Amino acid sequence: MVGLQIGQADEAILRAVNRFNYMTAAQVGRLLYPGARDENRYVQRRLRRLAEANYLLRLRELPTPRIGSAPHVFTLADGGRRYLSSRGVLLTSPYYRPSEERQKAFDNPFMEHTLAAVDVLVAAETLCRDYLVAMPCLLTERQLKRMNVRVQPMGRPTASLTAVIPDAWLVLTAGAQDPVCIALELDRGTEGQQHWRRKVASLVAWAEGPYREGFQADNLTVAVVVPTTARRVQLSEWTHDELGAIDRAELADLFLFTEASPVATDPFEFFFALFWYPAGQARAVSLLDAPPPAGPAEPERPSGVAPRSKPVNEDEEDFPWTLMDEGVEREIE
Repeated sequence: MVGLQIGQADEAILRAVNRFNYMTAAQVGRLLYPGARDENRYVQRRLRRLAEANYLLRLRELPTPRIGSAPHVFTLADGGRRYLSSRGVLLTSPYYRPSEERQKAFDNPFMEHTLAAVDVLVAAETLCRDYLVAMPCLLTERQLKRMNVRVQPMGRPTASLTAVIPDAWLVLTAGAQDPVCIALELDRGTEGQQHWRRKVASLVAWAEGPYREGFQADNLTVAVVVPTTARRVQLSEWTHDELGAIDRAELADLFLFTEASPVATDPFEFFFALFWYPAGQARAVSLLDAPPPAGPAEPERPSGVAPRSKPVNEDEEDFPWTLMDEGVEREIE
């Protein structure tokens, strides 16, 4: 496609893909077009035209699910990188090699894990869009890998140095509350007890060692998202046992576990409801301060975390979907 004009909607998509590195049409839709009821057809058309014009690289499909078709994964291509750079946007990845990106797409466990982390980040960004919550800092797994932080796992003096690479690190500030720094860990139920406990020991060593200076932060919560309640209980118990073994039982609140889905759960409830469990504990807490009261009723919004009075992208929010679809078809023609 020659001479593609990048409009406001296209730029928003490119910025989002740059921010999260990899995205599917469903993730773009949840983030930028939450009111759409077209099964992401509009977003898919925009992504396709951006890929055809070399602004995005369309990677191979993920494994086919039981119901529906497998989604494509998109990342920035040369055109998108040049465009964003010309707009003064800092690229989250300093280099781009299409062959490497395609190879990552073939590594299905890697890509599925990465996209699961993006689901949480999209929920956080959506929370910031709809409520008086800010995310002043976000580092993706790709950015954290470049920091190359290695530690001696706590309580293992003869163990080799271990790289500490959370799936993301983000800072959220709700209303007038103090910033909450979160190291995100996505678990897909594949790690055994020995591997997980070593990770816990490494995260504790990181939190007590290079973390504060390297991230200029005075607090940390390791938020662990798991696929099932059984897995949440299992990891919580393993973490509790490891903290006791390394004489850090008082750090149970450092690790919070949830089986709540960032896709199926309302973003406000995901972060503010009592869905998170400290290591070894059966009482639920919230990930962010000022949690809503427990109970089946819809939670009240805490003071200082009121909904935003206007959509962030006000013009597009009010734009008729039929006209947006027709506009895309005209541009493609």
